[in-house]
Amino acid sequence: MYRKIQKILLFSLVLALCAGCSSPAASDGSSSAAQTDSSEASDGGNSAGTDARIIDQIKDRGFLIAGCKMDVPDLSYYDAENDSWSGIEVDIAYETAAKIFGVTADEARDRKLVSFTGVTVADREEKLANGEIDCMIATYTITRERAERFAISESYYTDYIGLMVRSSGDDPNSVGSGDIRSIADLDGKYIGVPRNATTREDFINYINTMNNITINPIFCEYESYEQLFKALKDGNIDVMSVDVSILKGYADKNTRILGDRFAGQNYGAAVTKENAALLDIINQVISERR
Repeated sequence: MYRKIQKILLFSLVLALCAGCSSPAASDGSSSAAQTDSSEASDGGNSAGTDARIIDQIKDRGFLIAGCKMDVPDLSYYDAENDSWSGIEVDIAYETAAKIFGVTADEARDRKLVSFTGVTVADREEKLANGEIDCMIATYTITRERAERFAISESYYTDYIGLMVRSSGDDPNSVGSGDIRSIADLDGKYIGVPRNATTREDFINYINTMNNITINPIFCEYESYEQLFKALKDGNIDVMSVDVSILKGYADKNTRILGDRFAGQNYGAAVTKENAALLDIINQVISERR
């Protein structure tokens, strides 16, 4: 009997100890879960607040600031003589502002609800990152690496990389200087490409896929399209290689755009990641344009 009582008391003591140990653990667990939920809710609230703030900032300011190219006819072009902007990318900016301010695109244009900042390949990412512009709509090719730095919209335009050469004199049937007729004639030639663009990489990738053709061109990088075009005209490079839509803006009677087309480029608008709410509106515009 005495041993039985000892066993019962021992068993009761073990239960009490277990209960004492499990209670704090349960408390810690529930506390941790509550902190996680609170943290997630707080992060979500801050994120949503940041997203909402960009729209509020644009409304308070009275206009959207869009970074666009100044020298790409049909896409984004600034006419200094008439102080006017035109092109698909310019239209997207006005249509985005129209949604933000609850007006039509024509009203957004008439009321100057978009302030345009000229950007180049060399400075467009910097201007977006440091807050000089709200969004960048500037022939920006969508890539995985760029999507890691910025939030990028759906594609609104597809273009291809092309080649432009100097014509040989005034003969309209000329195929270009140095008998450059196609990409197969570029071995040892100087190819001008824009700095900070994907052109050089895309060019090399395309060359590597070509069968029975081996060429080793020399690449020269320039800060702007104007510098590229001047280098071509001055004979410092043999070929200017950029997107075809851009080449068309520079072509004249003394140049020729060759028939080669490669590396399709899908253009997207970009914003900083914390301004995703603005990108949602831009994507609505792009979707409605299709």
